[in-house]
Order: sequence, then C-alpha cells, then structure tokens
Amino acid sequence: MKYQEAFTGSKAEFGDFIKKAIPELFAGRMTVEGKTISIPADVELDYKVKYDEDPEGASVSIKVSWENTNLDFEIEEDEE
Repeated sequence: MKYQEAFTGSKAEFGDFIKKAIPELFAGRMTVEGKTISIPADVELDYKVKYDEDPEGASVSIKVSWENTNLDFEIEEDEE
C-alpha cells in the first residue's frame, strides 16, 4: 500500500517542514495519510539521494527502504 501527502510552499516553509519532519520520523511520530511510519532498528537500511535537473525544473528525493523480515511464507504443495 502506498501513502503520500503533498505540500506547496516557499523555501523557508520547506525548511521549517524538514526541521519538524526529521525529528518526528526518528521519534516514530510521523504519519502519512494517517499511517504511522516506523523505521526498523534491526535491519539494514538502503538509502539514497537523487537529484534530477532539466530545462523544465529540478527535484531532490531522499529515499530509505528495507526488507520486511517479519513475513513468513508457507508454500503448500498438493499431494497427488
């Protein structure tokens, strides 16, 4: 399931947003569309910074991802 929230504002407003968002994220209090974000402490995190620029504009993205090691899959085989 994907959750997303979008905002628009000035550079100063974005700075205020980041200053508040990062501590909230690491404290486990950040929510997106009502879903609380919890970064696990017991798995390897993959993170990257991406910068795109073209004549129409630019973007910066920071992404962190991890595998969900709590999922157990059981494969049932048909006995014939």
